[in-house]
Amino acid sequence: MLESRLSKFLAGKQQTLVVCSIIAASAVIHTPAEFVKSWILHSPAPLNLPAFGTTQFVYDLNSVRGLIFLLSTALLTYVFIRPVADFFSARKTEIPLGKLFKNSLFVFLISGLLVVPVKLGIMGIGYGEMSRDPFDFYDASNQIYQRLLMPALAYIVQFKGPLLFHVFSLLVTLCLIFFTLLFFEVNNIHTTLLENISIAGASFIITQFQSPGYTEQVSLLIVLIVVIVPMGTMPKVAAVSLALFAHEVSIVLFIVVALLYFSKEEKAWVGVVAAVYALFWLMSFGFDIGRLVDVRTVGGLSGFVWLAGHPLRELSGIVISYKLLWVVFFAALFAHSVELKRLLLFLLPGILATIFGVDTTRLMAFAFLAFLFALVYVKRYTLISEKNLQLLFALNLCLPSVYIGLNSGLVYFDGIYQLLYRGYLFR
Repeated sequence: MLESRLSKFLAGKQQTLVVCSIIAASAVIHTPAEFVKSWILHSPAPLNLPAFGTTQFVYDLNSVRGLIFLLSTALLTYVFIRPVADFFSARKTEIPLGKLFKNSLFVFLISGLLVVPVKLGIMGIGYGEMSRDPFDFYDASNQIYQRLLMPALAYIVQFKGPLLFHVFSLLVTLCLIFFTLLFFEVNNIHTTLLENISIAGASFIITQFQSPGYTEQVSLLIVLIVVIVPMGTMPKVAAVSLALFAHEVSIVLFIVVALLYFSKEEKAWVGVVAAVYALFWLMSFGFDIGRLVDVRTVGGLSGFVWLAGHPLRELSGIVISYKLLWVVFFAALFAHSVELKRLLLFLLPGILATIFGVDTTRLMAFAFLAFLFALVYVKRYTLISEKNLQLLFALNLCLPSVYIGLNSGLVYFDGIYQLLYRGYLFR
């Protein structure tokens, strides 16, 4: 009954409500508590009333910001999730959901043994602290406040604080594994458990075991759902917005998806969403692009400087991100099909992200669609024999999944990989 009334309310108003929600949520995201306090203190005399500087006023203002963000993202989520629910309802007899969930859980557990997710990553700690009260969070670095969605979701469902946020992050990772397996299922591609576990060792999943808590996995999950589930224009617009609210780099991946699969109108909407978000982001820095760029540095150096100083780390980080799945990628790419060469476009977001950032293997996660589609093509057209493919995935699984960053070099994490390669095989 409630859903029926909500559907009637949205009928004819959906576009307006989605646009208003995107604007409202973008405004909240780019007005963190410290910025608001600073603006109040430095506002012109007529606006700088004593009452505006009180702790109570700031608290009330943050409560309003939280309510606005909750209502805005709730509407966007409903618009996005509705076609997803319809998809599962229409295909409930075709898709073996129980089997997919069991396989996903098995892959999750095995991956958690290969790389044990014992503690939040460096920025994951920040997101965990943010989840305590995301609308009154002080981001001293000004680097993570705009990635509000995942900490806010954890806060709303009561996974507050680093410990519970850690659990919440791993649940999101499990969902990402589930939809990865669903991707192959809807493309009528059979994958073995060996293949599934081996694929999970790639950047887009295993980094969430190496450094739990990073928010880009929400963006990857949303993009994957859009690729899997047929949906209309407004659900796609809502999806782009939600992914952007989780991690700003997701817009590059969505631009590629839009170029390949969206209609002309939908492509224009992606541009509108990006423009609205960028406008509020620039406003939050007083339209000072130099200052915005400066806060994205690591150790006082930009990604370009780190890249110039460590090109071999960049190359090795890109290669190790997907290990022997690169063989699958090039097998599909060299099939000399115009359609298959679109794989290069899917590769681009990951490469670009590693140029601007220093977390090479983690940021290569944004190239994950290139490798998923490559495996679909390889299996569908038997570009590699099944026997050789199973051998390839077995070897891929044996190779350790490690982290390589421009600022840190190679890093092993707790788990079987570290035990074998740092303990027994290479002392």
